[in-house]
Amino acid sequence: MDIPQYLRILWAQKWLLLVGLVVAAIAGMFAGYTITDGTLTSRVTPSYRAASTVLVGSASQPIFQAETPVTEGTALPQTRDLTQTAVVYAYLVAGEEIRADVEAQLGPLRDGESITAVRRTTQPGGDESSPGRFSLPILDVIGTAASASRAEEISRTATAAFESYVEKEQDASGIDAGARVQLTTLDSRPAEDVTKSGSMLPLIVTGLAVFLAFVIAAFVVWNVQTGRARRRAESPDDGTTPARTGLSMATPAYESR
Repeated sequence: MDIPQYLRILWAQKWLLLVGLVVAAIAGMFAGYTITDGTLTSRVTPSYRAASTVLVGSASQPIFQAETPVTEGTALPQTRDLTQTAVVYAYLVAGEEIRADVEAQLGPLRDGESITAVRRTTQPGGDESSPGRFSLPILDVIGTAASASRAEEISRTATAAFESYVEKEQDASGIDAGARVQLTTLDSRPAEDVTKSGSMLPLIVTGLAVFLAFVIAAFVVWNVQTGRARRRAESPDDGTTPARTGLSMATPAYESR
């Protein structure tokens, strides 16, 4: 089987490509990291995300009760789909009122800090970035910040602010205690670092760009070497060409008689 021409060219320039590989690795490393106090530090701003899980329930639909008792002669009360209510609550958590309440307690949110919420669709260990098959009346209140402690503070404060907001709105509307939505915080998870994959992106892109430049250089060098070899083959200089002198072109002289 014939080896493709481009592979023969690359193999002929293997030492140049080896140097390019080393240079690409070094360039990529310095593109993604910097040396601080003798240690490598990522150039990407760190980002941490913490979440508090809230169960959206009601007195008429307790999770530990299998059936709703029915009193003879009365109609069953109309119940709201709490899974859809959780979707609406996610928007309220991310709204201006909850944000203002959190900022009143923790100070203004800085760049890279945010308050979001999402209805759970997966098992407890699942990731909502890849939604599952479930529709659950469970809400994750998420705080994002540049440090783990700050992200946890934002998440927990936003959860408490949201629960207070719902209770205040229920009081203002005069909703009976038996008909109110009940919010229960199930857990508050520690913050997790979400910058690991992002910190590798500049390293990979820079490394590939530098190595590609060396691949192009390999083809250029091969083309120059091939051109020189062709010119030497077309005009050989082996030393057999007689030297040209001033007498070689002289006209013979004849004596006049």
